[in-house]
Amino acid sequence: MNNYTDFYEQARLTPQYQTKNFEVSLCPKGNDLNWTAMVRLLESEGFVVAATTAKFPTGVYCAEGLTENGKLKGWKLETEIPEKIVVTNLGWPFCSRKPEAPKINDGGLKFVPHHVMAVFVGHDNGWEQVLYLPSGQITTFVADTSGIQYGQSGFEGCMTMRDKVGSVYTYRLDQNAKRFSKTVDSLDLPSFSATDHETAIRQVVAYNQDYVPSNEDGKLYIRPSVLGLNGGLGLIVPEHYLVTVEIAAFGNYLPESITVEALKSIHRPPSGSNKIAPNYGASFKIKHGVKARGYNDYLSFDHEGNVEEVSTCAVAFIDEVGNFVFPPVQDEIDQKERHILPSITRKSTIEVLKSLGKTVVVRDVPFTEIPKMKGVFTMGNAVGVLHVSKICLRRDVEDEGTVLDFNTPEIREKIFSIRDKIFQARVGQLPGFENWAVKV
Repeated sequence: MNNYTDFYEQARLTPQYQTKNFEVSLCPKGNDLNWTAMVRLLESEGFVVAATTAKFPTGVYCAEGLTENGKLKGWKLETEIPEKIVVTNLGWPFCSRKPEAPKINDGGLKFVPHHVMAVFVGHDNGWEQVLYLPSGQITTFVADTSGIQYGQSGFEGCMTMRDKVGSVYTYRLDQNAKRFSKTVDSLDLPSFSATDHETAIRQVVAYNQDYVPSNEDGKLYIRPSVLGLNGGLGLIVPEHYLVTVEIAAFGNYLPESITVEALKSIHRPPSGSNKIAPNYGASFKIKHGVKARGYNDYLSFDHEGNVEEVSTCAVAFIDEVGNFVFPPVQDEIDQKERHILPSITRKSTIEVLKSLGKTVVVRDVPFTEIPKMKGVFTMGNAVGVLHVSKICLRRDVEDEGTVLDFNTPEIREKIFSIRDKIFQARVGQLPGFENWAVKV
């Protein structure tokens, strides 16, 4: 193959959702703008160009060619020796991005381009096999994308951590994969295999181990997403749909305790038991007002005045006699329609508490009963277990409210103890629950 034109023509012959291999000698050393322009042109036509190595056999970023020493460019790729160039026909315009160092000290979840992402493309015949691609952006039309226009999108939140000796563990991914499959079904898209999805998540974590923070507070957040694509310019199933798995590293961005407004007039949407995008879009304005009034988050209620959840987390209480009280999710205690997301951290916390001989009660908690409680905490994949130090009860945002204090040393100690046990479980160190964590 004599020049980039020949490579371009040969690369375009790659069958859709398939790959084609080329000699690594095609990838130039130094800043070759012709190579970069050719790669970007192929990407605009739906072909992904990557360089494989022993560590990354599916391929990583190479849109800028190689260094003068023949190594790859991008964070933690400088020591990687390229073996071949691989072209994948994704079928959608794509823009690969050079890996950057994680920003775990900025606070919150900060996405940065990483090593490898997983992509599944769906259509009338179902889902294609997973493709592992360099981290990048997939381009689509705004007006003809049902995930944007009609909220036909959803996501999942998984967690990976290191233990004290540096080993990496995934945590209850089977539960995340099952919940994600249920989310896909709720969007009226073809059934998505939980097993295939769990495998893809584990592989993405393995390829991105460099991004798992080494400090005890650091975590790797895994974000599987599903999105309706084109052919959805109307309330119909689109012609194509997409599942991706990407990651974001973060440090501890929350205080030891948070404050919450209990807003009786705010309800979860009827689709609240699935992790779909519309459930969360409506909360932005509510949360902005809550923070303007000096609180971290808000608590919603059903139409009968019973507690549902904090905006993005499950919630539980400690009652006057020390019982742990959890508002129920759908089909947990009865057939009543409930709009609470079945939190995996909540499920884990209940199982751990029961193993410790604690009394766990699953029942409705009315707005009027909150003042009688002695303690409150929230649970979620990103936050773990988080103590609530103060709640302001408001029937609506115009209500002046009643402030309740849950910040006694005794309650803090109880909740921090639960938090620590869930932390131990995430890295396979909680006796009796070692199987929840799987070493990568």
